[in-house]
Amino acid sequence: MAATYQPGIYKTTKALPGQEAQVQPGMLILIRTDAEFAPASVLLPVQNNNNQWRFQMPGLKVPSPDFGWANSLIKLPHEGFYRLLREHSFGDEGRWIKNAIVQLGYTRSADPILFIAQRRSPLVANDLFFSDKGVRVDLTTLSDMIEPLAWYQEPEKRAN
Repeated sequence: MAATYQPGIYKTTKALPGQEAQVQPGMLILIRTDAEFAPASVLLPVQNNNNQWRFQMPGLKVPSPDFGWANSLIKLPHEGFYRLLREHSFGDEGRWIKNAIVQLGYTRSADPILFIAQRRSPLVANDLFFSDKGVRVDLTTLSDMIEPLAWYQEPEKRAN
């Protein structure tokens, strides 16, 4: 029976059969299952912009059978914006307060990183700023630390 894949980002724990050189354990990957990616394809991270990964197209088809590879993947929370459910302390004196807005991102090895929302001074625009320097957090405690936020994504502006 063929494995069923859900789209999203994952951490690998085993090499992808037939693609061991490209997809090894401990990597951040994107699984796509739509259109030409069906039944499942693995896309690798190639560029990080604003703490979010862009993934390489067209991807690598997951073989069938996959020899249990689907069950070896660790599903990760989506990159995006969250609120802290509790205070978070780090380093010698670092501390973020409960309910702070954070952005979740990942390293290439799928380690989660939180970036704190900041308002710049002097205030020139009504924008939040997220540094490209974040704080690594433990994947096993991440779901107890954050809650997803909703936001409006402005459509891409096109030239007339």
